[in-house]
Amino acid sequence: MKIAMTQFHKSAVYREALKILVIPIFVSTEQAMEWGSHLNAKQHTTLIQTQCALSDAARSECDPERKLRLAMQSQLMREAAQAFVPAERTLALNFAA
Repeated sequence: MKIAMTQFHKSAVYREALKILVIPIFVSTEQAMEWGSHLNAKQHTTLIQTQCALSDAARSECDPERKLRLAMQSQLMREAAQAFVPAERTLALNFAA
């Protein structure tokens, strides 16, 4: 069964994924990137899905203050996701050293 990204955050699959990955409220880019660099592939996928849902929520929010907070967390989650290093790349880097 395929779930639209806009509805994914409401699915049982997503709720189960969040039991495995507790996403902190980031306070800095450095913190987000450090945290994101230690994720496995499944956690990375969950983070990206959460970031997309949060981004959608920010776009649809009417309250400017809440919109800003949601957008900031979405951006920090995006940065955490960008810090992800796939296992294959990690192995290649270890062999090169």
